[in-house]
Amino acid sequence: MSIHKIKGYVILIVLFSAFLLFYKYIMQVFPGLIANDIMSSFSISASEAGSLVAITFWTIVITQLFSGVILDRFGFRLISALSLMTSACGLLLFVYAADISNLPLAYIGRIMIGVGISFATVSYIKATSVWFSPKQFAFVASFLATAAMLGAIVGQAPLSYLISSTGSWHKALAICACIGIVGAILYFLIVRDHNPKQKVLFSEGVSLKWSSIKTVLTNRDNWLLTLYSGLSFTAIDAFAGLWGNNYFKEQYQVSTEYAAGIISMIFLGMAIGSPIIGKLSENFNTKKLMLSFHVVATISLAIVLTFKTSPLISSICLFVFGFCLGIYMLTFAIGRRINSLAVTATVAALINTGEPVLGAIFDPLIGYFLELTWTGDYINSTGQVIHYAQGMVPVNAVKHFAVSSYHMAFSILTLSMVLAFILLCFVKDKDNEFEQTV
Repeated sequence: MSIHKIKGYVILIVLFSAFLLFYKYIMQVFPGLIANDIMSSFSISASEAGSLVAITFWTIVITQLFSGVILDRFGFRLISALSLMTSACGLLLFVYAADISNLPLAYIGRIMIGVGISFATVSYIKATSVWFSPKQFAFVASFLATAAMLGAIVGQAPLSYLISSTGSWHKALAICACIGIVGAILYFLIVRDHNPKQKVLFSEGVSLKWSSIKTVLTNRDNWLLTLYSGLSFTAIDAFAGLWGNNYFKEQYQVSTEYAAGIISMIFLGMAIGSPIIGKLSENFNTKKLMLSFHVVATISLAIVLTFKTSPLISSICLFVFGFCLGIYMLTFAIGRRINSLAVTATVAALINTGEPVLGAIFDPLIGYFLELTWTGDYINSTGQVIHYAQGMVPVNAVKHFAVSSYHMAFSILTLSMVLAFILLCFVKDKDNEFEQTV
C-alpha cells in the first residue's frame, strides 16, 4: 500500500511540515537567551552581536529569492529534509565557534542556519497547498504560526531550563542540533511531494516558467503583502528574538528564565490566535479582519515597549499582541488567492522575505540606538553593574543598558506596526474566491 493511503496521512504531512517551522523559530529566538553570552564569548559589542544574529536573516533573504522556485521545481520532500539537516549542522558549528571564540566561524554557522530555515515557511505553504483544498487552505495554513510559535516558546523558557539543567548553553544547543538531524531523516522517509487527488498540479505540460515568476514579481499587491509581513513581524524577531530578554531582566530585576516566560506569552498568544483567526477568515472579510486585529496588536505592543508596567500587565499585553498578530498568516491566504496555484511556493517565498529583511535591519539598528544612549556602565562576570575607569574594562565585560535606553530603541518597532497598517489598507484581495486557475 502506498504511504499516502495510510489513514490520517495528511495529518502526518501537517505535523512534519510544522516541525520545520517549530525548529526554525527555536533557531531564531535562542540568541535572546544568550545575548550577553554571545557578546562575552566573542568579545563584541551590542551592535556587533546584533549583526552576528542578523546575518541569519540576510541569509534567509538571499536564499528565499530562490527557495520558492526551487520548491516549485524540485518538490519539498528532498529540499526540506536537506534544509533541516543544514540548519542543524550550522547550529553545531556555531556552538563550536563559541567554544574556541572564533567569530568568523560563528558567522559561517549562522549563515548555515539561515540557509536551512529559509525553506521552512515556504515548504509548509507548498505542502498544504498540495495536500489540502483551496477552501481549507487558510485554516490549515494558520497552524503554520501555531507550530512556529510553539517552537518560539520552546526556544525561550524550556530551552532556558535545559541550559540550566545541562549547565551549559553549548550542551543544550547541541541537543537541539541532534533533534534537527533526526527530524530531517524522518521527514524524508515519510513526506511525499505528490497528491494523486490534485492531478492538475502535475499534469503534463504544467511547469514553472519565467513568465509565471514575472507575473508574481510585477504584482503590486504581492509586494505590499511582503512589506506588511516584514514590518508587522519584525517586532517578534527583534524584540523576542534578541533584545526583549535583557529588557525585562533590567526592568523587573528577574532571572533569564522568568524574563523568557514573559516573552513566551507572545508565542502562546499567536499559537492560539492564528488558527482561531484563520477559521474566522472563512466567514468574514479577510482584509477587514486583519485591519481590526492589527490595531489591537499595535496598542498592546506599544504599552509594553513604551511604559514601565508590571510583569503581569506585560504578560497580558504580549499575549494579546501575539493573539492578534495571528493575522500574519492570512497574508499567505491572500497571496494564495491572488496568484496562480502553480506558483504557490514562489509567492509564499516572496511574502516571507519581508520578515528576514526587516529583521536583519532592525536587530543591529536597535543595538545601535542602545549604544547611542549608553551611560558607560558594564555588567561584570558576576552579574554586577559597574563603571570601569578608562582602560580598565575586562575583556568579557558586557555593556549595561538602562530601561530608558530600551524604550527609546524600541520606539521604531511601534512605528513599524503603524507603517504595516497603512500598507495593508492598500492591498486588494479576492476575498472568498477560493478557486484559482493554474
